[in-house]
Amino acid sequence: MATFYLDYELGSDAGTGADWANAWKTITLGATAARIAPGDIIRIAKSPAPTSLGVTGIWTNLSRTVTLASALTAVIEDCEDAWVASANVTATISTTNKLGTNSCSLAIAAGFTTGIVAYEALASSTDFSAYQQVSFWIRSSVAIAAGVLTLDLCSDTAGATPVNTIAIPAIPGINRWQVVTVDTAGALGNAIQSVSINAISDPGIPTILIDNIIACKAKASANSLTLSSLISKNSAEQGGTEGWFGIQSISGTTVILDGDTNTEAGVGRGYSGTTETVTTYKRETIKTAVASASSTVAQDVVDSGTVGNNIQFQGGWNVATTVQEGETFFDGQNGFGYGLQLSTQSFITLNYLNFCRYDRGLVFANSSNNNTITTLSNANNNSTGIYFGTAYNNILTTISNINNNSASGMQIVTGGNNTIITLTNANSNSANYGIYFDRSNNNTIVTLTNANNNVYGVGFSIGSNNRIKTLSTSGNGIAGIQTITGSVNYLFNALIAEATEVTTGTTFSNDRVFSNKHDQTADNHWIFTDGGTINSQTTIRHTASGVAWRLSPTSTNRSSTYPLDVSIAKIAVAANALVTVKCWFYKSSAAGITAKLVCRGGQIAGVASNVEATAADVLNTWEELTITFTPTEAGVVEIEAWAYGGTAESVYVDDMTITQA
Repeated sequence: MATFYLDYELGSDAGTGADWANAWKTITLGATAARIAPGDIIRIAKSPAPTSLGVTGIWTNLSRTVTLASALTAVIEDCEDAWVASANVTATISTTNKLGTNSCSLAIAAGFTTGIVAYEALASSTDFSAYQQVSFWIRSSVAIAAGVLTLDLCSDTAGATPVNTIAIPAIPGINRWQVVTVDTAGALGNAIQSVSINAISDPGIPTILIDNIIACKAKASANSLTLSSLISKNSAEQGGTEGWFGIQSISGTTVILDGDTNTEAGVGRGYSGTTETVTTYKRETIKTAVASASSTVAQDVVDSGTVGNNIQFQGGWNVATTVQEGETFFDGQNGFGYGLQLSTQSFITLNYLNFCRYDRGLVFANSSNNNTITTLSNANNNSTGIYFGTAYNNILTTISNINNNSASGMQIVTGGNNTIITLTNANSNSANYGIYFDRSNNNTIVTLTNANNNVYGVGFSIGSNNRIKTLSTSGNGIAGIQTITGSVNYLFNALIAEATEVTTGTTFSNDRVFSNKHDQTADNHWIFTDGGTINSQTTIRHTASGVAWRLSPTSTNRSSTYPLDVSIAKIAVAANALVTVKCWFYKSSAAGITAKLVCRGGQIAGVASNVEATAADVLNTWEELTITFTPTEAGVVEIEAWAYGGTAESVYVDDMTITQA
């Protein structure tokens, strides 16, 4: 077993990885299968610690806006109107934007080669000498290599006399907003009158969008806030209860929180938490390669451990002190690619690694089984924060702040037997779910706190026997829980605060959510299904102890051929002896609903057809129903209560006796 070192900013994949001075640069090309072995530990350099912005911010629950007490940046150009274009360039505005109403659109035709693409005169000569960095959003219809374009701050009004020339890095992702921040290592100009885009070499025929060009303080300044920064209430370098958020735009004192990078101005779910005015912090990320497509892998684990000898990728290490005091935040910059993928790798441990601005932050795919995440405290501004695709038997110990992703915080697809010990804050994921179980079975979450302000807190589709042992949801747009397509899943000790607690999707699928100790209340148990609910209650009982069960159809689909049914007993029976089952039934309507005691036929030899007893059409009266049958073999049979035929009435079931002669 060996310890290796990895530093994305100062390392080299040609190094030995033996110490920080010889650290590898990337997981994929540094920690190769030829270099590492089961039981090895790879220590990964931390990203910079949070720093106070030196001002308070107003944070508001369910708002995308954080309002700072004073501005830390200066607007160079808000890109709300069309620039002045050169020949063979068409400059217009686009409503595809990150700030305000518009972005600047520059459509370059085949006749253009090099030189000024377009420029915009500022309202007046402006002194930006208090700033050293320029930050902006850019998007292109075709890939553009690094150094082809520059953004120039000019002393004249026509974009022709550059004072500061900012080389625009590669833009590999087509039609994706990419955040760019460039440190000029010196003061910006003190009399800037225009800004321009210049082509150093022929860019081809792209349409380029640019938006929210701002001047930012020196990189070394604690209060240097840029569009590439993450922002939070959290002062902790490691852990903390508040998540870190990507930034959609900055204009004066107004900072707008982002979803994924293609989330446009005015869109997104924003902050989920306590409304308050508090000191606000920022932290910077480690930029990985910018992806060209949604499924491009930015980093790939390429070797597996063995039972009892996991390969460990441990983030958050201080290079100077060799103390694991921080965390490592990886940044994809344009919302494409997978931040870190395990594909067929097993027995891997990940710790203090976080992901923002990718398509999928962390991916377990193609039978990546028996892996461990010890701590992951942020997966933000991706499409999906954490994604399992055909992955089994993984253990996630402490997961938090899988927030503000455009689809879901976590998605488990065709995976099973994964265990999440603690998941805190799966909030404000725009399109879908805090966590989504899709064609997945037998997964367990021990504690899920705050699956809030998504479309749904938790979603179940097709898969069954997934269990959440403690749950809280609130503020989700449609419901706390969604279940569709025949899923049967289980909640325990769930506090679901939405007016609509559970929605069911596919009619006639008989999907079920069983909620034991519902609303964290003793003796309050519910079954949610399409076309009805079933719950324990104490208001109407046959005897004044325990609970009775209420069956409440809500759809006329619940008919004699598709009743709202609940199992009320499973009986071990002997062969060739009469079984007698009695149960008390009560109807809230005389004729509007049908109530039955049933043993379905075909469960055991000797009982080929349903054995049923139907309650009389009597209102608000307890009636004991009796069924009898004689099995011709020993075994187990299930007894059910049925209700159907009404949408505003209920059937109550209590006090059962079973005998066999």
